[in-house]
Amino acid sequence: MSTGIWVAASGASAQMTALDATSNNLANAQTPAYKADRTVFQEHLASAMLAGSAQTQMRYASVAEVAADHSAGPVKVTGRPLDVAISGEGYFAVRTPQGERYTRAGNFQLGPSGDLTTAEGYPVLDSGRQPLTVPPDAQDVALSDDGTVTVNGEEMGALRFVRFVNPLALEKDGNLMLRPNQFSGAAQVTEAKLHVGALEMPNVSVVKGMTDLVSVTRAFESLQRAVEVFSELDRRAATDIMGAR
Repeated sequence: MSTGIWVAASGASAQMTALDATSNNLANAQTPAYKADRTVFQEHLASAMLAGSAQTQMRYASVAEVAADHSAGPVKVTGRPLDVAISGEGYFAVRTPQGERYTRAGNFQLGPSGDLTTAEGYPVLDSGRQPLTVPPDAQDVALSDDGTVTVNGEEMGALRFVRFVNPLALEKDGNLMLRPNQFSGAAQVTEAKLHVGALEMPNVSVVKGMTDLVSVTRAFESLQRAVEVFSELDRRAATDIMGAR
């Protein structure tokens, strides 16, 4: 079998991963604080020694990683009192079934039991790392630009707001949640600087996303045709060999 088919197949597989990432970016083009995925490709060089000093080299493509672009998105004013956008660095702390996670999505809401939650229903944590709860019958719940939560003008607590030594190393856990690792460092409590009544929007360019989608699709189709051509050449070679016997 021709080695070229494996080179083309590796490229097609990498393009499929890029297609998935691009499609997910476009699907979240209106999701507050969503961070776009960027596909990082790498090339593998395979060397085979033939007839002593003769050498052939084959280059295989693969995806090194699908990395999140952690740059801040534009801020959109909503006027909603429980919407908050982060100014500069920092993350809100959230309790999930997988443990404490972090997000920049500030489109909060009140659950049936009075918990302040994310749009996905995860409890938002206070400065004591406990779910931030207000009386279910509260009439006037507001957030201030330093993360303080007030109910009917009375302070009820403050959001747990953290930063990381290397936030670019944070790993995605779903579309909006982030988890730390040894490279990002542990969460460090810091002072919150928020825009109340506003949301950070995704850092996704729809125009770029559509352009990338077309480019990736065309690249995949070209590599797919190359696989078919190599497959046909192998079939013909096998037929010729059988016919010569």
